Amino acid sequence: MGGETRGKMVELWEESKPYLFLTLNQLCLSGFMILVEALFSDGVNGLAFVVYEHAISTVFLSFLAFFLERRPTFTVKVAGYAFLLALFQVVLCQMLMTVALDYISSTYESIGLNLVPSIVLVLALVFGQEKLSFANMNGYAKVCGLAFSAAGAVTIVLWKGPVIFKVFLSDGLQGTSYGIIGGVMVVIGILATSFWNITVAHVMKLYPAELSLTAIMNFFGTIQTAIIAVALVPSSSWKFKWNGGLTLITLSLGGIVVTGLSYYVMAWSIKKKGPVFTTAFNPLLVIFSFLLQTFVLGSSVHLGSVVGAIFVVAGLYLLLWAKSRDTKKDVTIGDASACSPLIEP
Repeated sequence: MGGETRGKMVELWEESKPYLFLTLNQLCLSGFMILVEALFSDGVNGLAFVVYEHAISTVFLSFLAFFLERRPTFTVKVAGYAFLLALFQVVLCQMLMTVALDYISSTYESIGLNLVPSIVLVLALVFGQEKLSFANMNGYAKVCGLAFSAAGAVTIVLWKGPVIFKVFLSDGLQGTSYGIIGGVMVVIGILATSFWNITVAHVMKLYPAELSLTAIMNFFGTIQTAIIAVALVPSSSWKFKWNGGLTLITLSLGGIVVTGLSYYVMAWSIKKKGPVFTTAFNPLLVIFSFLLQTFVLGSSVHLGSVVGAIFVVAGLYLLLWAKSRDTKKDVTIGDASACSPLIEP
């Protein structure tokens, strides 16, 4: 009896890991974005920050991969894909989204990232990584789930109850021209990370070693961002202020968790559950940002935030319910048990 109970607990833990890790991923990202926004308001250069952040993550992931992971043969083709993944996720997404915090608030980035699940669903359908049939409830649930989550995120940002939303918009943007610059950066970042999610699913079939692939990607990303930063950032901006330890905490969180373990968890989840399932957790970023700003920064609670949060949770539930009922084997990308030393038993 004891062995049977233990087996059920282990099975439950294995099934819950993607949900738990992806939820924690969004929580860490929401806190990181608020910290970065605070640093930038104190004069920290965004480009230099991204270079340091990815250098830390490269060293950290390389250390883990060297001791914990068995690596398949590394080919020129895999190296080319890793370079492309770095361009998508590190340069065009992470770098632009980080620098965009100089121009717009983290709340606006959060709502922008909620477009990613819808874009990924379309791309996954185009590239045959996802099936969408309206012959049963699953197809309707997926579309409705994405729509509910996106609507909830928009509600949280644009509607605060009796307050007119234009007042809120004026607080989030630093002037019209700056808002346009930040908005363009966010749009490019959203498209880039959407293509990254689709491309990772293919690359994991060629090189099924998440830690090593993520470390190599971050290595290429560090080089790419360093070349850009050296050309654009003055030498005086490479030296950061201590800020009472806030700079070190934010860099460590970004390097070890957000661009380190986070990339690894996302790659692992894409291989195990597919890109649509992985990006379905993005709407939680808005909820966590709202909770942190409310209970940590002391922001007010408005009816719009509560209604929006309900929509986000309902949409996420619908999509995950549909994915759990999906019985088609080609939805899952690759072998879920191979080469995942930090997550798989």
